[in-house]
Amino acid sequence: MLKSKGLWTLALGLVLLHIALAANLPLVEDETYYQLWASHPAAGYFDHPPMVAWSIAAGQWLLGPSNLAVRAGSILAIFLLNLVTFRIAWLLSRDQATAFRASLWGASTMPLAGVGFAATPDPFSALFWTAATWALVEVLNQGHRNWWLLVGLFAGLGVLSKFTGFFFGLALVIWLFSSRKGRRWLSVWQVWAGAVIGILVLLPFLYWNYQHDWVGFQRQFGRVGEAAAFSPTDFVLFCLSFVVYLGPLLFWFALRGVASARVPRVLIWLIAPLCLYLVYHATKAAAGGQWLVPIFPTLAVIAAHGTDRTRSSRWVAPLGFGLTALAMLVGFWPGKVLIGGHNPFTQVRGWAAVSAGIRAEVRDSGAVWIATDAYGLTGQLNHYLGAEIPVWSVTAPERYMFRGPFPREFCQLPALFISRSEFAGGVPYFTSTRPLPALDRLEGDRLLMRYHTARVSGLKSCPP
Repeated sequence: MLKSKGLWTLALGLVLLHIALAANLPLVEDETYYQLWASHPAAGYFDHPPMVAWSIAAGQWLLGPSNLAVRAGSILAIFLLNLVTFRIAWLLSRDQATAFRASLWGASTMPLAGVGFAATPDPFSALFWTAATWALVEVLNQGHRNWWLLVGLFAGLGVLSKFTGFFFGLALVIWLFSSRKGRRWLSVWQVWAGAVIGILVLLPFLYWNYQHDWVGFQRQFGRVGEAAAFSPTDFVLFCLSFVVYLGPLLFWFALRGVASARVPRVLIWLIAPLCLYLVYHATKAAAGGQWLVPIFPTLAVIAAHGTDRTRSSRWVAPLGFGLTALAMLVGFWPGKVLIGGHNPFTQVRGWAAVSAGIRAEVRDSGAVWIATDAYGLTGQLNHYLGAEIPVWSVTAPERYMFRGPFPREFCQLPALFISRSEFAGGVPYFTSTRPLPALDRLEGDRLLMRYHTARVSGLKSCPP
């Protein structure tokens, strides 16, 4: 049941807000990298599964080349996510006020309210994780066994969005085999058919990884066994970022919901493996609270279902939206850098001037192509200059397998090498290098990034 004026006002209001932000804010570094993926749709990529690239490709096919087109899929995902969250909470409570509160609280979290429009894997990962949870709740509350087929479908699509989705499948398997309620379903054929559907959805992605020596799995899961010293600072930052991104009040009510007997235990089972793993990961290496974004809507349902309406609960959404608005205003304040460092707020500034400088150096140096040494810079330069001059990275070729082999004709042709790092002894990737003046990306008189440039030729790692 989605007959709630408040729900539709919330969902459509966020769509309008996200459209305005998506159309007017430049793409951040990772978005330009994913946009490069979308220029060559594939069944898999080095860093993440392919859903975000497919979304960008579809958006640009429908709307043409624009920032809004790149982000259209994410905006749609957040819209659907709000509806699905409402439906889960309504099924569990049969109360419209509780269902709306869950949807509102989930929508007010910083990653979904503030940057949910961004073209990243997170909106799709959150959508399909929550959709799989919805299908499972339909089974358990309505008794409709065929919903198990959608559980498998959505779980598979979640993995195609981000590797985090594997934890949903792991959690579901643990619940099915370890809990009394779960074991009752093992004799139902739809459970196994749903698992087959989930695997079938993943087959092209798995086959792509098989063809490429499981490079995606090595990238994401290879770090699990890496030994590292415990860093109290990194661990505290992970915990704090999670509380801030979720919202301090929502975090408190989610804790109360977890302890409440009113909340179905299956919701706790579904989020526990991911939470436990990331807490463990944070003891070994730096981790971000945004990695838990897929379970934010579930936490909102837990918080709303396990909490009675109180005076303090009325402040959950205002506090969440307020913190989000404050972060966005401070980060994107026009003409003034208030949050320094290499971050999404600074990555979008100063490109008009530095792009003009790069064009001038390309023209004056006689370069035929632009060479880079970092994936983010490759994405940014391709976004701003790729239509005029080819941009290729000369490092980490596994990141660019989707583009096909490096153009061999570029090996001896002159290029403009651009890097964030300074190479005092010459660029080591080429036999011939001549330093050129560095280019500064500025906001007013504030230095955001210095790009070191050189005229190069004779690529040493030229393919045979």
